[in-house]
Amino acid sequence: ESRVRDYPHQFSGGMQQRIIIAMALSCNPELLIADEPTTSVDATVQSELLELIDNLRTQFGTSVIIITHNLGVVARYTDRVNIMYAGRLVETAPTDVLFGEPKHPYTVGLLASVPRLDLARERKLFAIGGMPPNLAHLPKGCAFCPRCYLAIDRCREEKPELEEVGEDHYSACFRSGEVQKER
Repeated sequence: ESRVRDYPHQFSGGMQQRIIIAMALSCNPELLIADEPTTSVDATVQSELLELIDNLRTQFGTSVIIITHNLGVVARYTDRVNIMYAGRLVETAPTDVLFGEPKHPYTVGLLASVPRLDLARERKLFAIGGMPPNLAHLPKGCAFCPRCYLAIDRCREEKPELEEVGEDHYSACFRSGEVQKER
């Protein structure tokens, strides 16, 4: 009650996030879209926010879409993952399936670029080669083609559509059967 008349700049980032979540959930929505909910907050506040969202999801049966670049958040708090590249869905699968057996080269690159404590210190961090495309001038074929280690001529000419590559697992790659988890 003592903070009711305070202005937004008088609250910490974590408090601001909690207020936004409380406002969103006060209407008992069927769907909560959390766009980068952990950006600009420290690890403790991040954990508290995600636990709050998860508890409210469980308690009220609210469906939650989390939009994030944080793969740790994805692994811990989601049932299903949609991977997008250049504004297009390139892979979708249950979380455990996607992390265990990715079927798109971009997904492989994303997963390989996450720093891991269980690997040797001398191992360099992985980076996907090349540059993301200019969204105003996307290539004719697959947008990931210029950066892809599996690219063939067909990739330059055609946009691959999502195709089923496993049970409830879809990938938009002509060579998804050749994708390996780690290169």
